[in-house]
Amino acid sequence: MGKLSMYISMLRAKMAYAEELYGFPVNYLPLIVREEEIIILDKNDGRIKRLPGRKALDEEELEKLKEEILRNIESGEVERYLSMNMTCLHTPGE
Repeated sequence: MGKLSMYISMLRAKMAYAEELYGFPVNYLPLIVREEEIIILDKNDGRIKRLPGRKALDEEELEKLKEEILRNIESGEVERYLSMNMTCLHTPGE
């Protein structure tokens, strides 16, 4: 899981930076979005989880999804989800 672990560390750092920059918590970041489920990164514990339920993926599940997660990270899809959070900000009076 070396490459994925490196990316997860990087994404957690970007989530922390976004929190400082925009002043609101970014606890979860979608890694895979499907109609029937969403796979997220939990910034607080660094685990990859499935929604609904926020149950952490076991090693077998993670191995099955690893290539798709890597593809989404490397293509910029995951960073797009992070930036989409930023466009949802509204200041008082908007």
